[in-house]
Amino acid sequence: MRPMLLAPISAVVTGTIVGILGPSLVSSGGQAGHVVHIVLSVGWSWAALAFSVGMLGTSKMQSAGAAVVSLVVAVLAYYLTKANQGHFEKLDISDHTGQTTYFAWGDFWSLTVTWWVFACLLGPILGWAGNASVHGPYRLAARLLVPFVAVVESSMRLSSEAPLQGSLVATTWSVTGAVAATAILVLASQAVLGYRRR
Repeated sequence: MRPMLLAPISAVVTGTIVGILGPSLVSSGGQAGHVVHIVLSVGWSWAALAFSVGMLGTSKMQSAGAAVVSLVVAVLAYYLTKANQGHFEKLDISDHTGQTTYFAWGDFWSLTVTWWVFACLLGPILGWAGNASVHGPYRLAARLLVPFVAVVESSMRLSSEAPLQGSLVATTWSVTGAVAATAILVLASQAVLGYRRR
């Protein structure tokens, strides 16, 4: 495959996979599936998606564009999967039997477009960071971005969501935070050792 096509093709494929798997695994696959659902349905993993696609770009512009595409595709795949699961089915209150439903297009499009806006705002930054982690002089700072986001998000979710959702969610966020913090330490240590060898 030509290097110029790698980032755009990867953006569409990985965006589709992440978007579908997140909601699909919430009720299937037992506890392991639920853990994967938690991990794939949150901000840091979507940041990692855009960052990773950005790493494949041959230029900063291509990395930024591919990152946006990956997030836009992931959002569409995510909400189409949720729609297929019945999340946008609403009861028709004009039917007194309560048996008539309709698809809430307004809800579907408002959520999709809202997250598309965030994808267009944050995607270029994450794509550029991915590109800089491979090609730029600020590789360490760029490589620390996603683990830092994971640590911050894990801390926030541990304090706000985990107490309400049970031990599986709390454990998932604790492990995520610990792995991300370890990644930060490893990356920083590698940078220090590399600097001393010069």
